[in-house]
Amino acid sequence: MATVKGLGGAFLYSNDATRLAQWYRANLGLEMDSHPNGSEHYVVLRTRDIDSQRVRENPVFAIKQAARTLPDDRSGFMVNLRVDDLDAMLRQLRGRGVEVEPETIEWTLGKHAWIRDLDGNRVELFEELFAEGPV
Repeated sequence: MATVKGLGGAFLYSNDATRLAQWYRANLGLEMDSHPNGSEHYVVLRTRDIDSQRVRENPVFAIKQAARTLPDDRSGFMVNLRVDDLDAMLRQLRGRGVEVEPETIEWTLGKHAWIRDLDGNRVELFEELFAEGPV
């Protein structure tokens, strides 16, 4: 049976894709490229395939210009971004005036915290903890 092996990408739709891409660049360090179509922005994140150990150039994180105006009260979407040092990231974000939700979780596999981007999308920040070190 065919199964899902991982996340190929996350795509956010925004009323102002360029402004939101600039927010992700300034606050989370995501150096987003402009798509050739001129209205989208993306970054390709490198990961290692667990089966072959090959370095993959995915998932992609992209911000797309909404085709029609999105309502201000939309909800039900969250993106999870893996970070290398959650505590340092949270200090950095707070220093930039980004509101960090008060709850954080730490367990055997990782540490989690949450923020919201300029469009109100909930963003989970995740620092993976390795029992035996990174692959």
